[in-house]
Amino acid sequence: MLDWDDLRFFLAVARHKSLTSAARALGVAQPTVGRRIDAFEQRLGAKLFRRTPSGFALSAVGEGMLAHAERMELDALAAERAAAGRDAGLAGHLRVTASEWLAVRVLGPLLVPFLARHPAISVDLVADARWLSLPRREADIALRPAAFEHQDVFQRKVARIGFGLYASEVYLAERGVPDFEKQCEGHALVTMDDEPPIADVAWLRSVAARAHVAARTNGREAQAAMAAAGVGLVCLPRVLGDATAGLYLLAPPSPPPERTLWLGVHRDTRAVPRVKALVTHLAGALSPLAQALRPGARPRASRSSL
Repeated sequence: MLDWDDLRFFLAVARHKSLTSAARALGVAQPTVGRRIDAFEQRLGAKLFRRTPSGFALSAVGEGMLAHAERMELDALAAERAAAGRDAGLAGHLRVTASEWLAVRVLGPLLVPFLARHPAISVDLVADARWLSLPRREADIALRPAAFEHQDVFQRKVARIGFGLYASEVYLAERGVPDFEKQCEGHALVTMDDEPPIADVAWLRSVAARAHVAARTNGREAQAAMAAAGVGLVCLPRVLGDATAGLYLLAPPSPPPERTLWLGVHRDTRAVPRVKALVTHLAGALSPLAQALRPGARPRASRSSL
């Protein structure tokens, strides 16, 4: 008889391709994952993975096991959501996720009054560049600048996010304000990893086609810090760029694309009182932030002003 707990470890390694990433997803130590996989393989009398230079790859036996494990996972998660759906109180634990800059600049501060009103509710705020899965119960509520694709996720648009192009005082003193007619020739860029594709990354490449990429990162906070230190031009959410000391808003020939902020929750748990309460609170609290998230123009650095 297969143990669901063994299959959880198996699925984590199969999905993340490494013990370290699987351990992070499971919330355990890396050696624990290795021991559990070794013990599971010994009980089965077969190898589930091949160790390769690029990570863990499923063996033929592992490939056959994967579909069965995923079906068991769906059943187990459905049972958990059904149990959670019978929860009738404003008490318990919630796991909320967003990318780092959203967690720091937006979501974290919004949680303060909610937690003060509901002391019996505790929240794990997970700031992660990776989009955690609501169907797999990696999170109860997610906030992200892209629509959710899973059909079992209930989602709503909660805000629009404006972006701007910035450079630091140090950078502008050294390189000057970029000439957009020359597509920022001679300038450097600090960009996001473009996997999956990100609209502002493509936009920046179009307006600064002759600039070179000096640095890439998977987080906006790191982008802002490097740009403030003088590494290069950077496209940031206005709420982050405007608040970062030393960054100047530039005047490109076309505005960066805006993005829609979505709030998502699994349909099976959206009626759970603590989930419903937090979703209602966040949706209401984000409305007054519309101006901060999508501000109008302010004085900008131009070639004549610096």
